Amino acid sequence: MLRAFGICLITTFLAIPAVAQREGVYYFQNNFEEISGSLPALKILGKQGGFAEEPLPQLNNTRQTVYNFEKNCGLQFDNRAAGGFIGKTYTIEVYFRFTMLDSWKRVIDFKSRRSDNGCYIYDGKLNFYNFALGTKAPVRPNKYTHLVVSRDGNTGLLKMYVDGDSRIEFIDRFNQGLISEEGVLNFFFDDLIVKDEASAGAVSMIKLYDYVKSPEAVKRDFLALEKIVTTKAPAVVALPKVATPAPKPPVESRPAPPPPASKIFYGQVENAKNKQLINTAIMVVLDSNMVEIQRLKTQNGQFSFEPKPNTEYNFIVEAVGYLPLGLHFSPKDMKEALTFNNIFPIEPIAVGQNFVLREIRFVQSKAELLGDSELELKRIALFMKENPTVEIELQGHTDNQGDFELNLALSKQRVETVKAILVKQGIEAKRVTGRGFGSTRPIASNNREETRQLNRRVELVIKKY
Repeated sequence: MLRAFGICLITTFLAIPAVAQREGVYYFQNNFEEISGSLPALKILGKQGGFAEEPLPQLNNTRQTVYNFEKNCGLQFDNRAAGGFIGKTYTIEVYFRFTMLDSWKRVIDFKSRRSDNGCYIYDGKLNFYNFALGTKAPVRPNKYTHLVVSRDGNTGLLKMYVDGDSRIEFIDRFNQGLISEEGVLNFFFDDLIVKDEASAGAVSMIKLYDYVKSPEAVKRDFLALEKIVTTKAPAVVALPKVATPAPKPPVESRPAPPPPASKIFYGQVENAKNKQLINTAIMVVLDSNMVEIQRLKTQNGQFSFEPKPNTEYNFIVEAVGYLPLGLHFSPKDMKEALTFNNIFPIEPIAVGQNFVLREIRFVQSKAELLGDSELELKRIALFMKENPTVEIELQGHTDNQGDFELNLALSKQRVETVKAILVKQGIEAKRVTGRGFGSTRPIASNNREETRQLNRRVELVIKKY
């Protein structure tokens, strides 16, 4: 029966013509038109801004035309006029900057100002309010950010990337990432339920896709951003100036503001590969001095913790067979996290697997560690202690700036610095080997600082497990 059904499926599939993947591109070359003309022009929300040329620091200060918008103003994509281009499956790519990041700042609104839910940036973190809170990302005031949001209509998996790296992943079980019945997608515009959740800024590019871009494609596009953004788009006749639209009247049926934050910190631990909850996970709670306070066992992959007010915490999430995750929460971070069901994905390990230790940082051109590397070292030491058969290799890398031989020596010295600290924390020296590669193994372009910093790294390779 199953075999016959499979044959029927194949026959049907062959009879249906393939559906091409589509994309729409907005480059803001003195207009709001989509470059192919196949999608509607973007509409102005709030007060009309203006076009101007400005240097993009991440692109070697190449001057490009961008659209500048004021606070609580933005742009709108009319999905109905586009024939439902953005459906259950999509990718949205935006290259923009915000002037202010002092509080919650709306990036994308799927519900046409009817709810607080959507994509935000808060204190350099990505958020999909109020379903997932990301860790610190390279988002800073007046610095251009490459933000990508994708949603898989089959699985409901919603992902948010910054500068090519995945920062948030969760299953959108309540369809908060779907465009509402109003049929519009709003950018940079506050929902007005809470004041000051918008910032002035500028946008250089918006791309829309009716399919999910793979993590590899997202990373590739970020690394090729200079070429993509500086490539001249086909000429489009500029639209006449658009009059400022009348303010949108408030919608009476909008929900009340969200209730005050809970006093309990809720979270769940999941496998970063398949999103399955990990029932055996443990949350190690540490104080600001990295002293262990408490260990929380998960129940059905979930845990709860009652923090003290105005207190700084560090957490290490661990489980057998997984690389631990280290997290730092300032009192401000903790207060914000109380409004979320926080999701903590941890990576399963296997022999030969390679992990970039992104939070291990060094003084420029030296083998001296910066203070904020302590949590990362703590989690690696804890992992080694609780997996006594594991052996690792540390690999040091640099960018290509400066003398080749000096970079090679520096990469080796930095590996030895990390190893020495692990040994000091009780790890046998024979379990940690190290090599320095200097600038010979870049993972990103060395043409600009934005990507050069990705090459200055320490990697951990599992040699025995």
